[in-house]
Amino acid sequence: MIAGMKSTARSLWTDFVKQHWIIYVLGMLSVAITAITQVLLPMLIGWGIDLFKGGPIPEFFLQKSQKASFEWIFFIIFINVIIMMLARSGWRITLGRTTHKSSAHYKAKIWQHARYLSRSDLNTKFTIGNLMNLSTSDVGAARFLHGFTLIGLFDVIFLGLFSLIAMFYVNWQMAIFVLIIVPILPYFIYKLTKLEMHRWEKTQEFLTKFNEQVSRAIETVRLQRLTQTGEFWKKRLEASANDYRRKRLLSIFTSFRYYPLIGLGTLFSYLVLFGVGIYQVFNNVISVGEFVAFQGFVFLLQEPLMEAGYIVSEVQKGRTSMRRLADMFNTGSDPAIKQIGEDVIAQQKVFSVQGLNLSYEDNHVLKNISFDLYESERLGILGPIGSGKSTLLEVLAGLNQNYTGDVYFNDKDIRVYSHEALRKEIVLVQQKSFLFADTVRNNICLDLEVSDSQIWEVLELACLAEDIRSFELGLDTSLGEWGINLSGGQKQRLTLARALIRSPRYLLLDDCLSAVDTVTEDRILKNLNNYLKNSTLIWVAHRRSTLKYCDQILELGHE
Repeated sequence: MIAGMKSTARSLWTDFVKQHWIIYVLGMLSVAITAITQVLLPMLIGWGIDLFKGGPIPEFFLQKSQKASFEWIFFIIFINVIIMMLARSGWRITLGRTTHKSSAHYKAKIWQHARYLSRSDLNTKFTIGNLMNLSTSDVGAARFLHGFTLIGLFDVIFLGLFSLIAMFYVNWQMAIFVLIIVPILPYFIYKLTKLEMHRWEKTQEFLTKFNEQVSRAIETVRLQRLTQTGEFWKKRLEASANDYRRKRLLSIFTSFRYYPLIGLGTLFSYLVLFGVGIYQVFNNVISVGEFVAFQGFVFLLQEPLMEAGYIVSEVQKGRTSMRRLADMFNTGSDPAIKQIGEDVIAQQKVFSVQGLNLSYEDNHVLKNISFDLYESERLGILGPIGSGKSTLLEVLAGLNQNYTGDVYFNDKDIRVYSHEALRKEIVLVQQKSFLFADTVRNNICLDLEVSDSQIWEVLELACLAEDIRSFELGLDTSLGEWGINLSGGQKQRLTLARALIRSPRYLLLDDCLSAVDTVTEDRILKNLNNYLKNSTLIWVAHRRSTLKYCDQILELGHE
């Protein structure tokens, strides 16, 4: 796709096909060869029957004796079946594999785009539920358009075309009778397609909302226990699940209507075959072998007719899902995150903040903040709730650039650095812990490859090693979504260990020990002060005692 142009369902599809055009050409040829061999098989069987019945067969098959002719036909049937098997393997390893490749392609594309979305878009338009729906259900529907749906489409084209040619070759009058109903089918398929597309869109929209409800229910499970509202959430989720089930079943049952509709065409074809065909056999218009071959062609024609309904259904679902994917890819990225900026080069003066102001509408969150922080120093930040402590850390981490004044990081305006460079250098541990539904080990390591001894070291520093050892599986203990099977203090200490495993040069702690008792907190602070002697730390806290190792303290919320 040309840079600057908006994505559409069609452009997403064509871009992927252009990248893998050789595979698609080979796959299309494989389907065509498969169709040819399928049509040849009943024709060869028909000629074999006519050979024994004394009917006419092509001179190509005539040999010195009837036995030799039969052996020659049998040999060609055998070769035909071998070619059919090889051709089927061909489209499976080409077009079949592109189905799975496209799935990986779109999931990677979603991640590459989502990582640069603005916070407002992630909080409103592309929430966790919506992203889950896009990367699972929508990608699952879209991927078939790149593989198995195309196999069906090529099969309809080639098998349908070759079957029709063979029918007209055997007996053109009977072929016309068989095809009388075919022109009527597209109208009913079109009406059914519109209804199915509408119902599929509604189902996908509801699934997004349902994913959001599940996520909120998991996130608030501890609050539910405290307030005894678990039964309310259970009934609410059950009601939503039943609503989704009904919408999903309605969409599926709409898709099922294609099959009896197409089946009527097939039934009519067989009625013509046995009504007109047997009459022509008794009147010597066609031979027994030609009748058997014609029956095989009608049977083969049934497959593309049935596939036509499946293809229309899958195309509509896929197009709907691809439009949803295109909407996401067309959403603009946050320029501050995506910009290509400079790398960080360490200087003696780490932060220099002069006249920093930040407001949300008429609410002045930060007002005239100024300070300097040098390498290996510790800065403590105090202030009541709502005084802007977390906001200040976001500014210092480069996550919020909607401010006025000057913020310098290593002697350069923090805005000139790339987002990636800042993320490599500055580690921010927030008060609200985020944990994945994965093992303790993977929640700490994330993308790093570290030894177990290193993991235990940071767990000791975070005073969590003893807790993890008490778990039956230790580091391999699986955590629930949002770390649901851990206490608040354990979750905070685990996210702290995740930060420490990266040996951060610049560490920002946003009151990340608020749920830890004071004795354990004191041990952790002492460990951090000793372990991170060469690191620059900024600590946000509500308790002044938390900041006893700081070189300077900045108090917010005071004029």
